[in-house]
Amino acid sequence: MLIALILINYQMKTWDLYCGGDIMLNGVSPSVPAFQSIWIPRDALFYANLEIPMTNVSERTPNKSVADVAAKKQFILKADPKHISNLVRAGIDVVSLGNNHAMDGGAPGLRQMLALLDKRGIKHSGAGVNWQRATEPTVVVASDGTRVAFVSYLSFLSVEGLRHCTPATSVRAGIAVLTLQGKNGESELERLKKIVLRARSQADMVVVALHWGVERQPFPAAYQVSLGRLFIDAGADVVIGAHPHVLQPAELYNGKPIIYSLGNFVNPGGGSSAMYKLTFEKTAFRSAMIIPTTYSGGRASHSKRDFNEISRLESVLQTKYKSPESNTLTYHAS
Repeated sequence: MLIALILINYQMKTWDLYCGGDIMLNGVSPSVPAFQSIWIPRDALFYANLEIPMTNVSERTPNKSVADVAAKKQFILKADPKHISNLVRAGIDVVSLGNNHAMDGGAPGLRQMLALLDKRGIKHSGAGVNWQRATEPTVVVASDGTRVAFVSYLSFLSVEGLRHCTPATSVRAGIAVLTLQGKNGESELERLKKIVLRARSQADMVVVALHWGVERQPFPAAYQVSLGRLFIDAGADVVIGAHPHVLQPAELYNGKPIIYSLGNFVNPGGGSSAMYKLTFEKTAFRSAMIIPTTYSGGRASHSKRDFNEISRLESVLQTKYKSPESNTLTYHAS
């Protein structure tokens, strides 16, 4: 009987993935305890999108013109590299770098940030010294031994928009970009399968972090929904979105969660957002919890918030992008 109980407990063991949105510490002193008020269990995995490069180099990306920056069509941002200590203290395990600011300090700025992350043991994917390194999956291990591979890509519909962000090449540092042949990305399924298979060859499950969509829009664009679902069709276990800087709805597609945008995690301005806690039994998704947060002056905190609007948007998503494989992602506030 004792052996049977031990086996049952082992089979029911779960692990948690906490997901935070955009980390934007530009203009914030590293003495500010950015995540002091955020509590994450030490045995959980903790992911976030590192939106602003941590570097003090003088270089600026040449792909964002002076005129565009002056007109606020493009932004060149960076954060003090000493903020690496804030990330470490927060317990962040892995970050995505496939975004539109990772190359704002050019190749020297990227190299400095990658060295900081590597030295302090924070895994990363989405940017590198060449295309091979930028697209390389990174693997973290959950508390039950499950190996989780993360891949990170910037995916805009505009090819010109991608060029501004310095795509990596075989010989040049940059970010991993995912160009789409069509607005809905359906022709890309075979390529997405190759991305997922490469990651799965190193791990038990695959998380895809995508930088996409339209800023300040609380509802995902059609191509986000199509691409997110295609990645699940291609074999991914979780899709996590960033870039809009506001929360967007989530869904459960073929039993796998897609979070279209987590909004800001921390920012020099102020606002509210949320983190997601995703619970798994080995590689099987079991449940989700949405954790209200707020940010102000470079500090992130837990908060109380009514998520009726998110629930409404999730219902709209299910109506507008109806699919027999899709359902509302059930969650509750912490």
